[in-house]
Amino acid sequence: MNNTMPSKNVVPKKMFNRLDYSLRRYYVDEYLSRNVSLIPIAGSVLDLGGNKIRKRGAFDIEKYGLRVVYANLSIDKLPDVQTDASYVPFMDNTFDAVICSELLEHVPEPMSVLREAWRLLKPGGLMLICVPFLVPIHGDPDDYGRYTDTFWLKALEQSGWSDILIEKQWYFWSVLLDFIRAYLHQRIKEGRPRTTFLQQRIKGIVARTKHMALRRDARHGLAEHPFYTKFTTGFGINAEKQLAEKLISETGAKE
Repeated sequence: MNNTMPSKNVVPKKMFNRLDYSLRRYYVDEYLSRNVSLIPIAGSVLDLGGNKIRKRGAFDIEKYGLRVVYANLSIDKLPDVQTDASYVPFMDNTFDAVICSELLEHVPEPMSVLREAWRLLKPGGLMLICVPFLVPIHGDPDDYGRYTDTFWLKALEQSGWSDILIEKQWYFWSVLLDFIRAYLHQRIKEGRPRTTFLQQRIKGIVARTKHMALRRDARHGLAEHPFYTKFTTGFGINAEKQLAEKLISETGAKE
């Protein structure tokens, strides 16, 4: 489990300080920015459910010299392929990596998507997943579920994945701050408080409090605390499709 404070340098300071930019989105940006280097240079990537335009956060996979194909159900996001995530019209073993970020809560059967991603990856390929947990319901177009890390481990194993690493994307203080931030953001959208001065004061206070929440969640020993670790904004997950020779070796050893 990662136990050091993530770097805020993955997003521009101006964006991090925006009231509409959640810590949940920050953790997604941080996780993808940190793990994209695991994808081979000039590798082929399927961004499953990703936005080709109007990116949702600061992470932009176009900046890394990869060959990216976007697959999305919505044509409004200008995907290269319009399709359901559980059936993507490419041949087996096509991609070096699959990114599945903030998608699986929007499908009724997430295991079908995990199996489809496994089919599409080349042996030895990597999947990067981000899934929310303690965040508001948000339809895109629908919102079906929140699942624990125990569920994701079993679902990935049953779908054929190996070398699974699951990170909690921080703890109690991040969850609490995001709930407060969401409430204040809604109040300001409704025009309350009415003065621009007070609205700007609220935005400044929330920006400073984000930094405080990051520091408190990263305190030494908190990752083992039985209360604070019951809360998380979500999970970042790495999983691999085994190389054929590795699978054969492990099968032989079991026999």
